[in-house]
Amino acid sequence: MLVVAATLKAAQGKGDELEKEFRKLIPEVHKEPGTLTYIVHRALDDADKFLVYERYENKEALDYHTSTPHFKEFFKTAGSLAEGRPEINFYREI
Repeated sequence: MLVVAATLKAAQGKGDELEKEFRKLIPEVHKEPGTLTYIVHRALDDADKFLVYERYENKEALDYHTSTPHFKEFFKTAGSLAEGRPEINFYREI
């Protein structure tokens, strides 16, 4: 099992727009084969900060996720709303 934890920060005041884009993406990701968990969190102390927690059956499922049209569209839009690049960390569940 592969776990991904990603944090990203929206540009100042763009948190609501980024949340709207996540809300469109989430149901599509839940339909993907091999996706076990995909949860997006918004920080209580900073409305422009997001944490994405993802679990996949294997690397192939993650690769599929990042190749989908809905993910590519999200990443394109989110790129214009985000401040800097996301921090992405990979784990294995124990």
